[in-house]
Amino acid sequence: MAGSLTQLTRQGDVLLLEFNNPGMLNALDVGMAAEIVEILESVNADDTPVIVMTGTGRAYCAGGDIKLMARGDAGVDYMRRMNRLVKSMACCDSVIVSAVNGFAYGGGFDLVLASDMAFASSDAKLAMVHGDIGLVPDMGSHFFLPRVVGMNTAKMLLWTGEPIDADEAMRLGIVNKVIAPEHLVPETLEFAERLAHRPREVLRLSKRLLNGLPTMTLDDVLEAESEAQVKLFGADDHRARLKALLDNRKSN
Repeated sequence: MAGSLTQLTRQGDVLLLEFNNPGMLNALDVGMAAEIVEILESVNADDTPVIVMTGTGRAYCAGGDIKLMARGDAGVDYMRRMNRLVKSMACCDSVIVSAVNGFAYGGGFDLVLASDMAFASSDAKLAMVHGDIGLVPDMGSHFFLPRVVGMNTAKMLLWTGEPIDADEAMRLGIVNKVIAPEHLVPETLEFAERLAHRPREVLRLSKRLLNGLPTMTLDDVLEAESEAQVKLFGADDHRARLKALLDNRKSN
């Protein structure tokens, strides 16, 4: 399932997905994007509850494929492949947690935003650098970023391209936690393992609800929540957990 530009390690119920092109600072080329999409589509079949994504070397992902752009080969097909990656992350039933090590520039920042959660090393830097080479931020950044930081702050980050450090990213809500570099992956995996023990169907349905919110009215949300809840009311997992709670109360 992994390829030459990614490597996979399964730790309990968690899948660790590492971008593995450190010599290029894990630049997001079409090959890496295709490998990630293949992995995300395959884990839906094996019911993996949580995926942790990080980069090997000193960068999470330093942006898009500059060499391809310099050759003039970037175009409609390239953007379709990048967009498919973002959609695969949104549609993946697994919770995706990014462990942001080092640089997350351009497309790397986009991947952080497309993740469900993100932890960052204390030395991480994030920047929307697309404009530095005359390009507009892409991969859904105009969709995700205002939802997280608000419209005015999104404009500042998207238009200036100025980097922010991990503490500022946490203050803005872009990352959930800042961790010392040497503890980033172990602590993220530990969190992911705890999350993986939450009811899987609850995580899956809640992610779908949250991702659908921007196009949903209150009535839509209430109806979708009701449909999910009725489904869970009849699930064995709900009955078992409810019985355990009631039995514990009786014993006390």
